[in-house]
Amino acid sequence: MPLTVRPTLPQDEQFLYQLVYQTMSEQLFAWTWDPNIRDQLLDLQIRAKHGSYAAEYPHANHGIIVWDDEPVGRLIVDRSGEFHVLVDIAILPKYRSAGIGTRIILGLCMEADLVKKKLRLQVSITNPRAAALYKRLGFRVIEDRQVSLEMERAPGDQAQVIAAP
Repeated sequence: MPLTVRPTLPQDEQFLYQLVYQTMSEQLFAWTWDPNIRDQLLDLQIRAKHGSYAAEYPHANHGIIVWDDEPVGRLIVDRSGEFHVLVDIAILPKYRSAGIGTRIILGLCMEADLVKKKLRLQVSITNPRAAALYKRLGFRVIEDRQVSLEMERAPGDQAQVIAAP
């Protein structure tokens, strides 16, 4: 099945909102919150995250991950500084564990290697599966921020996973 990343378009707004809503709901254990305020609190979190990304990474590229002609996720990458930053990657729950994230991140690693830049990212401590994936792909922890880990992969660092499924 073809896997591509295309630029984000205005008509992607609803898809992106739902994707981030689902992702944040999982990360924040929102199912434990009072249902009467859950949507409002998640909406505030989503808007804050969007504003934070825009302020911290104004030159980042925003893309939609497309698998078999279906939007399945988003990718935000900032290539403007001394290293590349994987700002965010999110994949719809029903498409996880299919190798999509692995393939996308391996592609980013290859791209960073070609331009001889390090690739950095942050991963929430509530997402140990992603942290394990990043470690397998050659990333190492450079800072433990208690709620997240900052990880880095230097050009040429070897991944333990050679090819995605």
